[in-house]
Amino acid sequence: MFIEDSLLTHDERKAAEAAFRGLPLDAQWSRGAQNIYIGILEVTRGRDIVGEDQWEEVAEAV
Repeated sequence: MFIEDSLLTHDERKAAEAAFRGLPLDAQWSRGAQNIYIGILEVTRGRDIVGEDQWEEVAEAV
């Protein structure tokens, strides 16, 4: 079953990507995107989860 409400917006997706890559928060993102970014950082304690060399593989899988 596919639920529309579970999809991320463009900036939410960018925020999640940035958080996992260890990139800085972008003040231009929506409040929801910033909350996603901050939430990921809280869980990961700011560690890069996906390295630069692995990011292409992860992006293709999504």
